[in-house]
Amino acid sequence: MPGVRWLAIPLLSITLGAQAAPAPLPELLNAMAQRLAMADQVARSKHDSGKPVLDEAREHQVLRDVAQAAPGARVNPATAQAFFAAQMEANKLVQYGLLAAWRRGERPLPAATTDLAALRTQLNDLQARLLTGLAATADLRAAKDCPAQLDRALTAHLAAARPDDLHRLALLRALGDFCALPD
Repeated sequence: MPGVRWLAIPLLSITLGAQAAPAPLPELLNAMAQRLAMADQVARSKHDSGKPVLDEAREHQVLRDVAQAAPGARVNPATAQAFFAAQMEANKLVQYGLLAAWRRGERPLPAATTDLAALRTQLNDLQARLLTGLAATADLRAAKDCPAQLDRALTAHLAAARPDDLHRLALLRALGDFCALPD
């Protein structure tokens, strides 16, 4: 058996040194939470500019863009559009919540405002990451235990990230019908 030892030690070293790929659902939840965190800056920009939260032209453009990009990410365009529609609804939930809290003096206004065009560029950049995560979770979404797996991943994410109530609710909204998205 001495010949087996010389093989086992290098294999063990390779195994221990290898980094496991991140799990797709936690990665997707992180990207979704990052997108929701950007809603704070979007709300501040809209507060300062007086622009309404609802921007139907922008929403239609985002949905057209994701439908066009979806096949390249191996995602059904209808799936991408339904998923991103939920992301936009969640984002608006945060914006409306923050604008109301600022108006009532329940939360301090963030110190600095960010240009809405720059924020939209960042949101567009995040789109590819979200599409990749959506593609990576296709098997999970098709699984019978998708709701249970989603609940476990969401519980772990919320425990680690500790978002405030508004962002917690928005993440729940962003998940919408995640396990029932069209394929």
